[in-house]
Amino acid sequence: MDLEKATDYIAEIYKETDLPAAEDYMARSGLEGPIIEDEIARLFKVLLKLMQPKRILEIGMNIGFSTASMALAVKEFGGRVTTIESDPDVVEFAKRSFERESVADSIEIIIGDAFEVLPEIESGSYDVVFQDSTKRGYPKMLPDCFRILRKGGLLLVDDTLWPVMRVLGASDESNKGIDEFNRALLQYNLESTILPIGEGCTIAVKLS
Repeated sequence: MDLEKATDYIAEIYKETDLPAAEDYMARSGLEGPIIEDEIARLFKVLLKLMQPKRILEIGMNIGFSTASMALAVKEFGGRVTTIESDPDVVEFAKRSFERESVADSIEIIIGDAFEVLPEIESGSYDVVFQDSTKRGYPKMLPDCFRILRKGGLLLVDDTLWPVMRVLGASDESNKGIDEFNRALLQYNLESTILPIGEGCTIAVKLS
């Protein structure tokens, strides 16, 4: 199967329901940045509708496309997204986007370095953790991601196929970090898989 053709076909099928779509979100916000692809946003929405989590932690907000997508998926049942972002200027742009998408009330933003913020978060306090921050930091943050997640919670991780995709702009250090993370994940009490969509997406369930 030609994966690119399949992806294009799926995108055409869902073009009217991908709201917000990544391209449109960037155009309306006036910003560009590394964001999740529409197919990953669509997958997350399905998973969140099934799970109906109340508390989601996102590590690495960037311009807020994934944040807004997840908030839209959970706002109807009172779910909230807490997101960590180190750049205050990006946060101000994202806030305006959240107001425009009518999800500002479902989002809490923590401005700070994830390496410093994560150790302060209570164990087992989140239903879902989404990791999309510095790739070099993935393996270093993994123990806290696991600790913060409740039993039965969902760990979502973006860009986990970088080491084999030769992504433009990805450093060897970033690729090594992701490879280390992918292998380290198997040492934790998680049921996981890597899906070949976007630039790779890991889905894992915490067993205990």
